[in-house]
Amino acid sequence: MKMYFFLILILLIFTNSFAQKTIGLPDVQKPHQIAVDGNDLYIFDEADYSLHIYTISPFALKLKFGKKGDGPHDFKYLPFVYVQPETLTCTDFTKTIWFSKNGKILKVKNYTDFDNFSLYAEMLLIPIKEHFIQITADHDEQKRHVYLLNSKFKTIKELYEGPFIWRTDAPIHYRTDTFSYEDMIFISDTQKGFHIMVFDDRGNHLLTIDKSQDIEKLPGYPLMHQYCVSNKKIYATTYEKKDDNTEMIILDLKGNILRRLYLPIRSIQPKRGVLRYDLFFVDQQKLYELIENSETGRWELLITDLE
Repeated sequence: MKMYFFLILILLIFTNSFAQKTIGLPDVQKPHQIAVDGNDLYIFDEADYSLHIYTISPFALKLKFGKKGDGPHDFKYLPFVYVQPETLTCTDFTKTIWFSKNGKILKVKNYTDFDNFSLYAEMLLIPIKEHFIQITADHDEQKRHVYLLNSKFKTIKELYEGPFIWRTDAPIHYRTDTFSYEDMIFISDTQKGFHIMVFDDRGNHLLTIDKSQDIEKLPGYPLMHQYCVSNKKIYATTYEKKDDNTEMIILDLKGNILRRLYLPIRSIQPKRGVLRYDLFFVDQQKLYELIENSETGRWELLITDLE
């Protein structure tokens, strides 16, 4: 009987432990976005608005480009990168710049060219096949809109209208996050619960994933914290904790729950704001996080194997 309980204890220890590896990032000063695509790691640095590209194995800095400024090819505001099969699409709320994978500028689209451009609203442009997703966030109306545009940047249809609760002192930090993956568009609305609408690249509504009944409701928090889509899976974190570990739910693209994990995600930042993301990404069954070492003050890449 004692041996039986000993084996159960060992099983529990190994079930809740994950292999981890830490890599120093001496050239990163203040990261604000992380993305992973295969063997490439992308980090945007808020210190100078430069994009750092690394190979993961063997780990090495591959390329660095971009800078803060008012020039036509500079980033005026906080930039984000969307990794495409052939290009890197970067947006800074005033324009979108397409780069080749080796950092060469291919084209620029200024947002002042759009009929719905407003000085009081943020705008993002995300490619989806030969079309584009246009996201606007109006501070005055406190509304967020998501439109599908054709290859000539003309509106095909509106996909979503919802609240834009941007104040950091809001009672509950509801978010509406939009991502593209292959030929699919994902739009979450945490005010509706654990709620993700899925469209194809033509704007046809494919399904709505609603797992609100499967998530424990915590007072003062939405049901979903953050999510990403990669390797034909949805990786979503909630505010549920166990032994100070964060719940991560892994779903297939039809919304079926495949796994529930509790992970020691150290990159989560309280009150990060609705226009920022916590510094983690999941790709190929690995969790990638950017962690600031409390002793050295330097940034590190923490890789956790989820298999």
